[in-house]
Amino acid sequence: MLILAIDTSGKLASCALMRDGVLLDERVRDSMLDHSRLLLPLCQELLEEHKLTLGDVDVFSAVIGPGSFTGVRIGTAAVKGFCWAQDKPCVGVSSLLSMAWNGTEDGVTCCSIYARKGESYYAFFRREKGAVTRLTDDAVGSDDEMEAKAAALGCVHFLRDSQSAAGAAYAAWQAAREGTVQTCHQITPAYLRVTQAERMRKEGQTK
Repeated sequence: MLILAIDTSGKLASCALMRDGVLLDERVRDSMLDHSRLLLPLCQELLEEHKLTLGDVDVFSAVIGPGSFTGVRIGTAAVKGFCWAQDKPCVGVSSLLSMAWNGTEDGVTCCSIYARKGESYYAFFRREKGAVTRLTDDAVGSDDEMEAKAAALGCVHFLRDSQSAAGAAYAAWQAAREGTVQTCHQITPAYLRVTQAERMRKEGQTK
């Protein structure tokens, strides 16, 4: 099974190829948040390096958030397009889950992403013998709140702003093995907060 995973949830854009649970390669670029310009050429470069095409991919995966609102929309839209054109399944992966798969040490791990306004997106996972188990849902809150939950769960490892396509590929591989893939119509961004456009619309309705 060949998986192509992409991540545009942060400042870096990345894509990764995995075959049967083995990471083949990954490309990472600092696009200065101009993911819409860089992402497709980056995927093409990776595929061509391995003499592959989109048609060879069995499952596509995108990091769907939380993170940069615009970034996760770009990545999700790209995977929707790939799946629609190739009639293939996909997997939407939490940016925090992808981070947990990028970890290397066993134990309870707190994965977090700076969310502005003095808050973070965060979730807790347990790594054991290369496997990742989710302990909490993705949440957004103050660092004090996150640290209190970390203490209660006996958290020993902390990962911050280190999500990538490689982690998404591992998560997608696990989902595919469990049969929990999605269609292009089912994959959607996960924001956790309302977008700026939604907030402005609600503010306008109350005036």
